[in-house]
Amino acid sequence: MKQSRTQKIIVVGATGLIGTQVVAQLSLGDRVPGYEVMGVTHETEPGLDLTSPPSLQRFMDTVRGFDHLVVTAGDARFGGFDALDAAAFEVGLRSKLMGQVNVAMAALRVLPPGGSVTLTSGQLAHTPIPGSAAVAMVNGAIESFVRAIALDAPAGRRINAVSPGWIKETMLRMGMDPGPGTSAWDVARLYVEAVEGAMSGEVIEA
Repeated sequence: MKQSRTQKIIVVGATGLIGTQVVAQLSLGDRVPGYEVMGVTHETEPGLDLTSPPSLQRFMDTVRGFDHLVVTAGDARFGGFDALDAAAFEVGLRSKLMGQVNVAMAALRVLPPGGSVTLTSGQLAHTPIPGSAAVAMVNGAIESFVRAIALDAPAGRRINAVSPGWIKETMLRMGMDPGPGTSAWDVARLYVEAVEGAMSGEVIEA
């Protein structure tokens, strides 16, 4: 879908494995002309710390007039049963869950018609592995939130989530067979589809 004017896209988590590839694909002028891409981390200026509501407020007060928001950031903690105390669960609740929820709600309030928000969930919501309870819980909550808030979002504003699955580059770093995985570049295409498409309330799986 080509746009008649330059559209501004904010990518939160722009220096991560997936975020880097999302920025790269959205910046390909011959593929998606008309995009101005702004990569954001907690270290950029302005920066955004998903765990800090004041940081989010400062960011929203500073950055105005954007059309799309993509979030590829958010932490959650792996650990077996004995490691999952309240503090371990709190990491994912504050960062990947409420961090994404808060920034999505703030963006939906200011996006123009045709604007979109794309969040990140994960395959562990549906196919957990040992030690993934805290992560799986957060991923599932993100997907439920996206499906539900799409029903209440302002007219003409869309929200979706991408479920990346296992990333080949991550599997290689962990000493796993990367064969069943998906490259970060291919996963990034799903985020581009979410920005350019017409879907809302969907979880797009790798």
